[in-house]
Amino acid sequence: METSSIQFLCDGIQKDNVAYEEQFSCRELQWTVTFQNVQTAPHAIANQQNLYSPAGWWSLTEWHDIPRFEGISKVEVCGKVHGKTHAIKCNPLPAPNQPPLILTWGKSTKTLATGQTALTLFKDDPTSAMKAENLLALQQQLEYLQEVLGSEENAPNYIDLVWVAIDKELRQTAGAAGKQAFLANFAVTDGTATNDSIAKLHWVSAHELFHMLTTRPYPLWISESLAQYYGYKSLEKAGLQTETPMEQWQIFKERYPHAATGLYEAHLNVTRENNSSYYPLFYMKGAAFWQAVDQELQKAGTSLDEVLPQIKSAASNDATLSSGTINLLKTTLSEQLVSTLQQQYLH
Repeated sequence: METSSIQFLCDGIQKDNVAYEEQFSCRELQWTVTFQNVQTAPHAIANQQNLYSPAGWWSLTEWHDIPRFEGISKVEVCGKVHGKTHAIKCNPLPAPNQPPLILTWGKSTKTLATGQTALTLFKDDPTSAMKAENLLALQQQLEYLQEVLGSEENAPNYIDLVWVAIDKELRQTAGAAGKQAFLANFAVTDGTATNDSIAKLHWVSAHELFHMLTTRPYPLWISESLAQYYGYKSLEKAGLQTETPMEQWQIFKERYPHAATGLYEAHLNVTRENNSSYYPLFYMKGAAFWQAVDQELQKAGTSLDEVLPQIKSAASNDATLSSGTINLLKTTLSEQLVSTLQQQYLH
């Protein structure tokens, strides 16, 4: 069993300081899970806390609250609305090598059906800063990503999305992702969400939707940079506007100490050296790279959408783009142009 902070009742008797891999036997095991009211104090989603919204929903994260037991592989976690016998929602506990569980239940804002996927939105928005058109934009983003990824056949049957308002002055707009679930803050000022904060929320949400919908085992830098670029590109399809990845990169690189580092080297520094300070390059420089490639492909009469199925790494343990991918780009564009992009972003 893996846990460090949970206080258990084993058949009604408290067990303190249960150690990892400690063996004990119980007919019934109980422990307490605490939820934070998102309106009592502002909570950054990235803090990975369990949340309660007065809007009528609860969100439970696996982190530090759901123990795992050796020899028990099939576990179901359920949430129930107090006083409502039939208002129960259950999800299986993901395998250790899968994204963690985020179980959200209670009163949802809306469920959007797109293909085989039911996207259920829960939100805490006391001032109604988010409007009906935001849900339509989200649906358009989901439809576009499913189309471009060709993921209709393997699409998840459900995705839960949680949006929580937070004061812009706290500078804590972030997200947390789990298996078929994603939580995100959106910034409000005096109860109002600006067009820019709405666009950023939709960008972050689509970034995570990309991860959930794609079935390709991309290396880390490719996965994160493509998700970031397609999060942006889906905004265009939904009629939302914000600064482009290339515009963001031009500003970011002026104050970022690793700006000159290529994406291949950054990938190795993160995955082999465990140096997370290079991770922002995947979002900033990586997304700018794919936008630059996409712009050149569009000039040539095609687009990144068309060649995305051919984007591959050289090998499972090699994060460089495959020779087939590079040759495809050289054939479509030109050898000189592709070499320039490689030197500018990858090497």
